[in-house]
Order: sequence, then structure tokens, then C-alpha cells
Amino acid sequence: MAPPALLLVFSDPGDAVSEADFNDWYDGEHVPLRVNTPAFLTWRRLRAVDDQSLPWAALYDLTSYEDTQKPSYTTLAETRSDREKDILSRIRLLDRRTYELYQGAPIFPPSPDFDEKVPAPIVTFVMAELTPEGEEEYNKFYDEEHIPLFSKVPGWLRSRRFVLKEWNQLGKEAQSHTPPPKYLAVHEWSTTDAFDTEEFKSTLDTPWRKKVLKDITKLERHIYKHYKSWERK
Repeated sequence: MAPPALLLVFSDPGDAVSEADFNDWYDGEHVPLRVNTPAFLTWRRLRAVDDQSLPWAALYDLTSYEDTQKPSYTTLAETRSDREKDILSRIRLLDRRTYELYQGAPIFPPSPDFDEKVPAPIVTFVMAELTPEGEEEYNKFYDEEHIPLFSKVPGWLRSRRFVLKEWNQLGKEAQSHTPPPKYLAVHEWSTTDAFDTEEFKSTLDTPWRKKVLKDITKLERHIYKHYKSWERK
């Protein structure tokens, strides 16, 4: 059975598309069309908590990467409305990344406070590219130390790991030559206050973490807060 997948989309409407028009299109047309598309399981939008990341993100759980190759999914891009085509022609950047659930270790159990029906207020995305010789150690570190330590931080809800399958960009600043990092970790939190706790700070200062950092060739970290979610009726 194919593993579950994830679609992560970062976006910035830029100066040529007003935020009101961007959100009206995204909330009123773009996401609703995906609510009844079989490959999609969850639908949510997030907003960056600072100016270090693109201002908007959308996060979708998918049945599998294979299902994104089927007509019910691919037709979404092939049958864009005139409004969507116009928005995408003027937007600064739409960065789409499709991932598959990491299969190297069992998923770490979520916190007792986690409710899959209630979107986490805060989500952090951590992406890493490794040297070939550093991948095995990085995965062991994440599975055996990093996530278990995160689970002890007050406010932690859930952590999941994914591997990049494909990516593309649209918009005036789109590029096609530098792929994003291979590994993605999605950490869900009840509050940003978690990052100020001693428990969280201690996760960033272990000998094992310092060791694996030497093999990371590219690292991204983004913090977003919940904006809106949808349900299939």
C-alpha cells in the first residue's frame, strides 16, 4: 500500500495582487475545488508569524503520491478558471512541494492533547538537505532523539516526517533549477510559548544535534499560525 503524502504550498501574492483578492480567490475558489477531490484528506491555510517566511502557506494531507497522478487530481491544473489564471499570472510566488511520508521508522505517537479534528494553532516546517554520508545519522537522530525530546516540551502536539517527491513554482519570481531540501519535518504546537521553555531550548543543544548539523547542506525553518480549515461534507 502506498504511503500517505502531503502537499505544502508557500505563497506570496506580491504587490500586483491585493491580499483581499488573493484570499477571496484562495478561500472561495481554490481550496473549495479540492475539498471534493478524492486525493485530498485535509485542507488548511496558515499565515507566517514573522517576515522570515513567505506570508502564506497551505497544507493538505493526501491519500498518496500516486493518487496525485490520477485525472481527478491533475484535472485541477488543466481546467483552471480565467480568474485563477489571472491571479497566477500576476502573483509573486507560489511554491508547491509534494512529499511522501517517511518510511524509515514508525510515526511517533502524538500528544494526548492532540485532536486530529482540531487544527494545531502553530505549525513549524523544518527542511533539511544532507550529504549522502550524513543521511542515515540524521534520520536516526530525528527518530531516536529529536522527536522524543520534542514530545516532552509543554505545548507539543505532533511531529511527522516526509520525503520530497516533486516540486514546482509559479509566479513572477518562480525558478526551476534549485530544488527544496529532501527531508521535511512538520511539528505542531498549541502555542509559540513552547519555544521559550527550557525543555525546548534543551532540544537544540545536544551533542548529537551538533554532530548532524555538520552534514546539513541546506536548512529551512518556517513558523506559521492557523488561519482557516475546511471539511468535506
